[in-house]
Amino acid sequence: MKISLEWLSEFITLNEKDPHTIAERLTRSTAEVEQIEVQGEFLNHCCVGEVLAIAKHPSADRLLLVDVQTDNGMKRVVCGGTNLRDGMRVAFAHIGATVKWHGGEVVTLEPVKIRGEKSEGMICAAEELGIEELFPAKPEDGERPVVDLNRLNAVQTRGARVSTPLRDALNLTDTVFHVSNTAITARPDLFSHMGFARECVALGLAKWRQGRVTSKQKSMSIELIPMHVDCPGLVPRYLAAMIDIDAQGESPEWMKKRLGAVGIRSISLPVDITNYVMLEVGVPMHSFDADDIKGDVHMRLSNKGESLTTLDNEKRTLPENCLVLSDDDGVFDLVGIMGGLRSGTKPTTKTLFLHALSIDPVTIRRAIIGAGLRTDASTIYEKGVPPVTTEQGFFRALELMLELIPGAKLVSAIEDKGTNGKAPTISINPDDVRATLGVEIGDKEMVKIWEDLGCEVKKDPKNTQYSVTPPLHRLRDLIGPHDLIEEAGRIHGFDNVPTVFPHAPMQLPKRDTRIHKLRESLANDGYWELVPLSFVSPELLKRCNLSVDEAVRVKNPIGEETSLLQTCPLPQLLAHAEKSLPRTDAALRTFQCGNVFDKVGAQTFALGMLLCEKQETGILNDPFLTIKNEILDAVAATGQTVEITLLKNVPAIAHPGRCADIRFNGQSIGEIYEIHPVVRKRFDLQHRAAAATLDLGILLATPSPIIMQKQLSSFPAIRYDVTVKRTAKDVTGTLLQKLRGASPLLESVNVHDIYEGKPLSAGEYNLTLRFVYRAADRTLTEDEVKKEHGNVIAMIH
Repeated sequence: MKISLEWLSEFITLNEKDPHTIAERLTRSTAEVEQIEVQGEFLNHCCVGEVLAIAKHPSADRLLLVDVQTDNGMKRVVCGGTNLRDGMRVAFAHIGATVKWHGGEVVTLEPVKIRGEKSEGMICAAEELGIEELFPAKPEDGERPVVDLNRLNAVQTRGARVSTPLRDALNLTDTVFHVSNTAITARPDLFSHMGFARECVALGLAKWRQGRVTSKQKSMSIELIPMHVDCPGLVPRYLAAMIDIDAQGESPEWMKKRLGAVGIRSISLPVDITNYVMLEVGVPMHSFDADDIKGDVHMRLSNKGESLTTLDNEKRTLPENCLVLSDDDGVFDLVGIMGGLRSGTKPTTKTLFLHALSIDPVTIRRAIIGAGLRTDASTIYEKGVPPVTTEQGFFRALELMLELIPGAKLVSAIEDKGTNGKAPTISINPDDVRATLGVEIGDKEMVKIWEDLGCEVKKDPKNTQYSVTPPLHRLRDLIGPHDLIEEAGRIHGFDNVPTVFPHAPMQLPKRDTRIHKLRESLANDGYWELVPLSFVSPELLKRCNLSVDEAVRVKNPIGEETSLLQTCPLPQLLAHAEKSLPRTDAALRTFQCGNVFDKVGAQTFALGMLLCEKQETGILNDPFLTIKNEILDAVAATGQTVEITLLKNVPAIAHPGRCADIRFNGQSIGEIYEIHPVVRKRFDLQHRAAAATLDLGILLATPSPIIMQKQLSSFPAIRYDVTVKRTAKDVTGTLLQKLRGASPLLESVNVHDIYEGKPLSAGEYNLTLRFVYRAADRTLTEDEVKKEHGNVIAMIH
């Protein structure tokens, strides 16, 4: 969106003259001004000069010595222009002027000598002053033409007298703000100069000039072209009329200048008027040649396959359900986007059909996407043009047409459908405004802000509440107290809200690192962690001898393979082992920490471990004993201790003779077992495999005990190794518990080695125990220890 400060001055008187200050205030409170375009930026220290005499340069064949009459007297310059002639009015730049040297590098002119001749300024080409659009190069001017001000038309010539400042002569006195469209997406009222005029007044940057009143024209008794709005829900406001004209006429210079300043090319007076009103009031409009409309006009939704040749002379296939105008000959306008070529205003047009409307934003946005066509009009319409703006724009365009177009007169009744809507009354407490913004804004300032924005404000005499009624042009965005609070904040200035840093104790939350220590312990033992989804298939549970009925079924599964919530972490570990074990060189160790679910959907955070051997094993590397030690190490890493006991209720996935219960504080929290041979076979596991499960929720819910360190004894220890014959029926854990309390001098007793094989019989093995004796207050003698050791050994048999 481009906003002309000169155009704004028709409605308001700016208190602030510096455009950069105005742009900064608008950016902070209303919308981002991305660029400030100063017309005639390179015309400072430039004037209209007249060529008095031209002579050859004595030392250069392609240069001339030119005497120029300027506002500072006669100046002699060295010039290479190819179109210079006596009496020619030129663009003259004095010493100190800033120009674009040959249209490129920006330089400041200084006194110079060129080939020995003094040059006191510069006769400029159009590209050196950034005015190429006003003075396009012509072939007859030669290779290096300078600006020829004699080409200005009669109106412009009056301001191009010799010695006139060049900016005034070319009427390049405007400053244009380039406003980001995205910054005003929620403010359709700001897609106009009138909208920004209201903002400047509300921000204290300007005051209203004596208001210009657009009068509503009296309708004629002659009927308008029969008009049918077939989808009134999508067109809340519609106005139309017919105007007879003698000729199109010529757009006035002030209108061309304002349109050109914001990037709109002058086309014809009727079209220029509709474009002018779009930019001034904020409602896109269109005028048709009424003689090209055949029969009744219908505003309706397009049908599939319909087409239209638009004003750019392109035939377009219209998307279905976009808003169109049609007559007996078919569609002639893509409403809100672009008119049709057939019904467009032409030099021969004698009757104009002018209309203005508000459109449902969703419908117009769908049409933009479907047609692949975006215009200035559609950009405004998709934001939601307020109905009151449609009415204001229509009568403003009608006023300009009757005033400026030769012989223009209203020849029909004015079609007027819909209403401008009704603004809601919003109740708001000023204390809520101050509490929300965190700044003290007085009641008077608050009321003034809302009133300057066009709101009607009344105070409730019974309490401190205010009743605020927004203006009709703000119906879309002022709908509740929060919107009024925002308006008060932005007009007061968010930069005026004091900075308050949060005041709160910044204590780091307590973190339980025990799960990380457990993972690290398993990783150190060679385990790989898997992180699968918590979904399994019924088939996988059946292969593991687990009940499908105990699993929760997902209501909307992606597929059958993810239709159940896992009841145990082991099935997915086994499925992974089936694929990965053949590709490993040694035993495969994997684990999973994840949620498991029971049949009522209650979840438990559980650990699953799986150890699959790649070859036959003996008692030293028995998978059951190995995984038992590794899970005990993992639990110890969390600071807890568990007890391994016999398992009474053996799960169907486990080997019935090789299983154990993991108990914690007298409660069963897990199991250790070898995988049942039948299950192993289903997963193609050729050798023994062991697994462990652990309820981590129970384990980690209990705080770890505080470990008290004691001082190491400085006295030496005496060690004895004892080997005893054992069978699979003997329970080593019970034996160790009995031995550890047998003597006060016995510091520790542990399994040191295990042996099976010849000459031992099948099922027998040698168990080597290491006994360590030490006293805390003295060095033990051999005889003293032998006596104690004998008593301890006696307890083995």
